[in-house]
Amino acid sequence: MQFKFSENLTKYRKRCGLTQGQLAAKLNVTPQAVSKWENGSLPDSEFLPLIAHTLGISLDILFGLEEEREDTDLERMISDKIRQTPQKERADVIMQLFYAALSGYNDYKLSKVKYPAELELETYAELKTDYEGAIARLNDDLKYFCFLKIPENGVDSYTEATDAMVHLFRSLADKDAITVIHYLGSGYRNRMQSLEYISKQVSIPLEKIRTVMDNLDRLGFVWRVSADITDTPSIIYGYSYNTPLACLLVLAKSMTQYIRFRDMHIDSYTKGPFRSKAVKINEPVPEVGFWETESDESENK
Repeated sequence: MQFKFSENLTKYRKRCGLTQGQLAAKLNVTPQAVSKWENGSLPDSEFLPLIAHTLGISLDILFGLEEEREDTDLERMISDKIRQTPQKERADVIMQLFYAALSGYNDYKLSKVKYPAELELETYAELKTDYEGAIARLNDDLKYFCFLKIPENGVDSYTEATDAMVHLFRSLADKDAITVIHYLGSGYRNRMQSLEYISKQVSIPLEKIRTVMDNLDRLGFVWRVSADITDTPSIIYGYSYNTPLACLLVLAKSMTQYIRFRDMHIDSYTKGPFRSKAVKINEPVPEVGFWETESDESENK
């Protein structure tokens, strides 16, 4: 049992991509202690549950009393991989995982899995099926991934033209509004500013700033408080980090230009993500025959 512990400790440490020093840091022990354990010594019993948890296995597997199940705990492996990656590099790992997941939709035997490196042209990966849609920008200067699972009845009910939806796009259909969003989103958290101050910083007239900020306030993109700075109460504004808004503007940039280069393009859809009941005819479009076929039919007549 002691031999099996040392053998399995080494085996599962390496499977997790950890050096002896990295495992020691997670356990708050010295690298020399891990080295001794892997060479035949047993740790104090208090360390055993923590070792098993860190390696993602049970104590029975760690001591060789139970064989590891063949089915892989994929979620745990992904979580461990990300946690073991330095903070600044995690986004790249996530993009690689998403790209590998997209490759699973490709039925070709030689489908790509590895994330492309050193792209010179602006390149996207795209997935379009009856059940999913995804778009990813792959270049180093700005990477993103957007995945949509399409319900059987489509996305119509969630994206219907409500007054709030119309108000959102009317508010964003304004160059000054986008300028203000960029400005506010560039500052530090909880930095409060007056309309007059914002107007001077972005060189937009005060009355226009007031209109823009009122719209952003209604949409929840900024928050406002009353401040007694002078004898007259003032309203000051703070920016609310709105992830959907940032994603919407980034996606809008992709939508306004023709996507020419796709490193992975999986296109197998027969119907779009909108399944409006107003569409009465929902049958496949008739195919047009080849010229040779039509010539043969003419000769037979």
